[in-house]
Amino acid sequence: MTSEERCGPTAADIYVRTLAERGVDYIFANAGTDFPSIIEALARAAEQATPAPKAVAVPHENLAVAMAYGHTMVSGRPQAVMLHVNVGTANAICGLLNAARERIPMLVAAGRTPYSEAGHAGSRSIFIHWAQEMFDQAAMLREIVKWDYELKLPEQTAPALDRALSLAMSEPSGPVYLTLPREVLAAAVAADGALRTALAPTRAAMPDAAAIAEAAALLARAERPLIVTSSLGRDPAAVALLAALAERWAFPVVSHFPKSLCLPTDHPMHLGFDPAPFLKEADAILVLECDVPWIPARAAPGSAAKLIHLAVDPLFGRYPMRGFPSDLTIGGNVAAGLRMLEAALADEVPRAAARIAARRERLTGERAAQLKARAAFYERVRHERPLHPVVVSRALDRVKGEDAILVNELGAGIETMSFTKPGTYFAASPAGGLGWGLGAALGAKLAASERLVIATVGDGSYMFGNPTPAHYVARAHELPVLFVVFNNGGWAAVRKATEAMYPEGRSSRMNRMPLATLEPSPAFERVIEASGGHGERVEREDELVPAFERALEAVKAGKRQALVNVMCGIPAVRHF
Repeated sequence: MTSEERCGPTAADIYVRTLAERGVDYIFANAGTDFPSIIEALARAAEQATPAPKAVAVPHENLAVAMAYGHTMVSGRPQAVMLHVNVGTANAICGLLNAARERIPMLVAAGRTPYSEAGHAGSRSIFIHWAQEMFDQAAMLREIVKWDYELKLPEQTAPALDRALSLAMSEPSGPVYLTLPREVLAAAVAADGALRTALAPTRAAMPDAAAIAEAAALLARAERPLIVTSSLGRDPAAVALLAALAERWAFPVVSHFPKSLCLPTDHPMHLGFDPAPFLKEADAILVLECDVPWIPARAAPGSAAKLIHLAVDPLFGRYPMRGFPSDLTIGGNVAAGLRMLEAALADEVPRAAARIAARRERLTGERAAQLKARAAFYERVRHERPLHPVVVSRALDRVKGEDAILVNELGAGIETMSFTKPGTYFAASPAGGLGWGLGAALGAKLAASERLVIATVGDGSYMFGNPTPAHYVARAHELPVLFVVFNNGGWAAVRKATEAMYPEGRSSRMNRMPLATLEPSPAFERVIEASGGHGERVEREDELVPAFERALEAVKAGKRQALVNVMCGIPAVRHF
């Protein structure tokens, strides 16, 4: 008789089985000496054919968190991450900041250095177990996560997991952190609680009906209304509802620094990505799931404009300072709010018909002018050397197809590309923690294995993304993703920020700005070759489409990952 048969399953067994029963597909793990019991539990589950998430060994914590993020943004299901005590937690903080700011739910578990120096299963056994202990391990990320807890007893395992997953999924959603001491994981659980009913998360509240009616009245009377959004596209249902509302009422929509596709780019009321040209004359502005609807230093609404904010957390309460004014602040599910707004406006359509028609005609002309300006700009930069990112983005758009998922971290320009379906475009979190794109693309591919996934990243983002671990994971788990590096040999954001503050400064006149240059550039196309992938370097416009087509052929037919390293320039900031 085994020890498990005598004493029952361990806390680690319950942990693994409960995750599977609660719908967690993967544990993205960079394990350490604190997780032998988890590893043993995974092995037992495989041997006994009991439920368990698939364990994915990820050789860097930031990449593991990005993979969990990418899976959830596509699937909607929270995933689990496994970290090694304090050092692994520290490496994961950048990725967790990204997840927190974009409300991505995930369960992050870390081991805890053993309490006991001898005498217990799991007691300290190697020299690092003394140096790795902290007085309060979770303190380093307590401001980032929604909840943290250290497992005290093995019998708490299933209840603690239920609480963790429920809080992670409850709106506003986000990551949670569970610390797992080695002695607790190794202990037997007398009463198996893994099969009990899960703890359901709270759903986003329905918006207040009176507030929606007030918003409808303001929008119905407006001559020059404006809708600004950024993250509405995390809910595909909300995209369709916004498209219908904007079409019926001729409401112009601006996607300001979009984190997802909020409105199809071919929608007649899609007025680009910069609200500045519309703010001064707008008399009613509806802000939908958008943390930064405009940049006050560049442009702001007029004093007479009525400002309405609708989001799950419209005040963005976790932001220490955010001063965007609001005349009407409505909390709740945005898709539900749009349905209610549509119903509240329905009776006003006949009375506003003439005003809607005039607005539609004006906005049709403005959109046509935008498209003409984009086309003219493309022609001006088409033959530049090094290549302009607009040219690279347009070439990629020609080959990607309408169902591909594009994961963008400071690479492609959405304003020059076509996206017509929700869930086809995702950009980095507003937290700005670099190194997200590679892992997010791998996680997206795990969640949607049948779809083409493309990651577009800057050269700095590529290096931050732990490319060697990323390409290892892609090969080990057969994740054929196309990576496109927009390689400008530097930190474009740093250079632009410096030029904006010191346009006549000495640094702005230098070809190699201090602390903003990444030259000589590595041969990134050869990094992927070390993991069996297809790599190419491109320098000319006429090479782009053929290189992308060869890369896609490798991805689709040969099931190999591929990378195209495109030599780009650093363009001036341009808004369309």
